[in-house]
Amino acid sequence: QARRGSAKVEHHVRHSRADVYVGTSFRYWLTGFQTGDLVYWERAFAMSARSFGLRAAKDVCRDFSQWVRLLHERSRRDLLVSAPTCPIFGHDECVAMALIAAYQNKECPALQICAMTLLGCEPRDDVCALSDSLAQRLSKFDHHLSEDALSHVVRYADFGPVASARQIC
Repeated sequence: QARRGSAKVEHHVRHSRADVYVGTSFRYWLTGFQTGDLVYWERAFAMSARSFGLRAAKDVCRDFSQWVRLLHERSRRDLLVSAPTCPIFGHDECVAMALIAAYQNKECPALQICAMTLLGCEPRDDVCALSDSLAQRLSKFDHHLSEDALSHVVRYADFGPVASARQIC
């Protein structure tokens, strides 16, 4: 059974196409790892193929799956995602967006470390390397995350890791 739940989102954020791609992909890959159900990975691949084309989707999905698996394995807590059909992104999905946005931005390494910490991960070399690799691959395909995605780190830093975890969908 997948771990569902998320800190309540009390603000409206207008996510870009790239933000939605990262949040939804994170949700699908993590749900697949947690349940072992291939349908979620198939959804992630289909969404990637629509966004990047079939050939590029293979590389993007490889990077994405490795990144989510590593976060899942390295986190000191259970990462939580909303139900696959939920229209609202929760805490961990938003922080995952912020982590990739921080690596695309490259102006503030502290935001990268803060996002990893909010996901319950130590800023280890392997986590940093995969986060940067995915961020750069998405940039190569003009999938640049928004300033709103980056601001999730600041928004959630006040609450700590999943301060008010509960299922929202």
